[in-house]
Amino acid sequence: AFLWLLSCFALVGAAFGCGLPAIPPVLSGLSRIVNGEDAVPGSWPWQVSLQVCLPSADDDFPAGTVCVTTGWGKTEYNANKITDKLQQAALPLLSNAECKKFWGSEITDEMICAGASGVSSCKGDSEGPLVCQKDGAWTLVGIVSWGSRTCSTTTPAVYARVTKLIPWVQKILAAN
Repeated sequence: AFLWLLSCFALVGAAFGCGLPAIPPVLSGLSRIVNGEDAVPGSWPWQVSLQVCLPSADDDFPAGTVCVTTGWGKTEYNANKITDKLQQAALPLLSNAECKKFWGSEITDEMICAGASGVSSCKGDSEGPLVCQKDGAWTLVGIVSWGSRTCSTTTPAVYARVTKLIPWVQKILAAN
């Protein structure tokens, strides 16, 4: 799926500039995907194609930075179906040291954690984006990976740390 996103990035390019949606999102505070809110249609275009800016390998997104994750996953962990409207949630990044208080040695440098503040991604949100604003543009910081089996909003969700993947991404793009 990630390779598909890379090919979309190469093909789609940045009609409006990466990280700058044609339809601005409207965030009403720290909502959750679990019991979250509908996103404005078209306001998160990188949910279906990578339009999401890529960071450089040395970009720093410090703990406490409020970012946004979007997805069509479950809005309650025991729900029978996923949502039919794209959900959004604003949530803070955690340091890996803080994240290890929840997940221990399972957390590696290739991971970044967010949430544990009343917000969470859930089943069905996997491979979706975690974006943070950098210089006014939404930048892909994480890719939804795993978290609490019950989609706990007091436990951080874990994302692939995109800055660690950039050398690999550049190698794949150069080869294709």
